[in-house]
Amino acid sequence: MAAAAGTLGACSLDITNPNSPTQSGALTNPRDAASREIVGVLANYRDNRADQIRSFGSFGRETYYMFITDGRFITGPYRDWKQNNAFEAGTQWAGRYGNYRNAYAAIKLVNSTPALTPAEKAGALGVLNTFIALDMLHVIEARGAIGAVVDMTDDVNAVLPVVSEDSVYKWITAKLDEAKGNLDTAGASFFFPLHAGFSAGGVAANTPAGFGQFNRALKARVEAKRGSLGCASCYATALSALGETWIADLSAANRDLGVYVIYSTASSDVLNTVSFAVNRDLYVHPLIDSIAGVGLDDRYRRKVAINNPACTTSYDSRTEVGVTGTNQPCTYATNVAPIPIIRNEELVLIRAEARWFTGDQAGALTDLAAVRANSGATNGGTAAVKFATPTTDDQFEEELLLQRTLSLYQEGHRWVDYRRFNKLDELGTLAQDVTAGFTVAPYSVLPTQECDSRKRAGNPGGIPLSCPGGAP
Repeated sequence: MAAAAGTLGACSLDITNPNSPTQSGALTNPRDAASREIVGVLANYRDNRADQIRSFGSFGRETYYMFITDGRFITGPYRDWKQNNAFEAGTQWAGRYGNYRNAYAAIKLVNSTPALTPAEKAGALGVLNTFIALDMLHVIEARGAIGAVVDMTDDVNAVLPVVSEDSVYKWITAKLDEAKGNLDTAGASFFFPLHAGFSAGGVAANTPAGFGQFNRALKARVEAKRGSLGCASCYATALSALGETWIADLSAANRDLGVYVIYSTASSDVLNTVSFAVNRDLYVHPLIDSIAGVGLDDRYRRKVAINNPACTTSYDSRTEVGVTGTNQPCTYATNVAPIPIIRNEELVLIRAEARWFTGDQAGALTDLAAVRANSGATNGGTAAVKFATPTTDDQFEEELLLQRTLSLYQEGHRWVDYRRFNKLDELGTLAQDVTAGFTVAPYSVLPTQECDSRKRAGNPGGIPLSCPGGAP
C-alpha cells in the first residue's frame, strides 16, 4: 500500500451499536438517530468486504482458504458449488440484503423527519443510495446469470421477484444516478461523520462533492461491466463517468489514491480478517504463482509474503483435500490494513478497457503500458506481459485480464472479470485442481434459506436458477 493508504488503519468507527437506535431515541432525536443509522450502513459494508474478498478469491482462483480443521472452505467453492448448503454458497446475499434493509430504514427516517434541512437530507440520501447500489453490485457479481432481487418493502417477510442480471445492472446504474442527483444538492458538508477511509486515501470523499466523485467511480465500474456484457453504449458512459472522478494517468505515487474501508484494534471494532496478521489459512492459488514472469513483477512481490518484508512470520506450505498451497498473500500485511473500495489503478484499468472498446486503441495501450511501468515494474521489477501490443479484441482481453489480476489482486475482481469475458475455463486448468475434481463456478448459488422461503411462498415468478427444481 502507498503511504497515504497505509495511514487509514489507525482510525476507528467509534459509534456504539449504530444499527439499533431505539424507537424512542429516533423520535426524540431523529437527527442523531439518522446519523447513527448511516454510520451503521458504512460499518456493515466494511464487515462484509473482507468476507467478499475471501469467497471471491476462492471462486476466482486467487487463493485457497485452507482452514486447518475443515476442508469444506476449499471444496465448497471449488467442487461443491452447485449445492445450496455448501461452504461459501450464498455468499454476498444475506449480509448485503441486511445492509440494504438498514439503508432502507435510514432513508425512511431521513425522508420523514423535519429535523434535517433539504440539503442535509440530500446528502444523507446520496450516501445511502450509493451504498445500496454498491451492495447490490456485489450481490449480482456473485450471482451472475441467476439474477437478484432489487426491490425492498416495509414487509420484512415479503418474497420479492428475482430479476435478470441485465435488469439488476440497469437498476444499479439508475440508483447511482439518483444518488448523484442527491449529492449535487447536498451543499458543502454532511451532517453525519464519514470514517477516515473517505479522506485519508487522498480523495476528499467526506464532502458531498468528493463523495460525488466516488459515486462516479462506481458508475464507471458498473458501466464497464455492462459494456463487457453486451451494452453497446455503456463503455462511452463509463468514460464520461470517469471524467467526473479523481482519475489521473497512473504513477507509483497516485495508484493507491481512492476510498477505503478501515479497521482498528479499538474496543468493539473489527480487524481485517483477510490480512496476513490475522488469517494464516489463506494461501496464494498456484495459478497466480505460475503466471509467466510473475516472480519479477513488483505487484506480485508486494502482495506475496515470500517477497514482502512486511510479512516475515515464517510459515510452511500446506496440503488439504488433495491440493497444496506454497505461498501466503501479503496484500494486507497488518490487522488494521485498509481495503480499497476503489482506487486510481482500477480507474485507469477501466479507462483502458473503455477506450479499447470505443475505438481508442492507442489510448488503451497507453494506459496498460502505464500500469505495467508504474505498478509492475517499480522497485526494479519487470512487469508480466502477455500481449504488449494486442491487435485483436481477444488479445486485448487477455492482456487486460492479466494486468487486472496482478494490479487488483485480493480486491474482489478476478472471478467476475473472467466470467464477464467468457474466459472462466482459463481458471480451471491447474493440474492438482483438475485431479481433485474441481470445476469453476459461474455463480454462487442462492442459499438454502432463500430457496426454502421461495418454495413456501409458491415460488412467485418461478423457481430461480440454482434452487432445487429449477435450472442447475
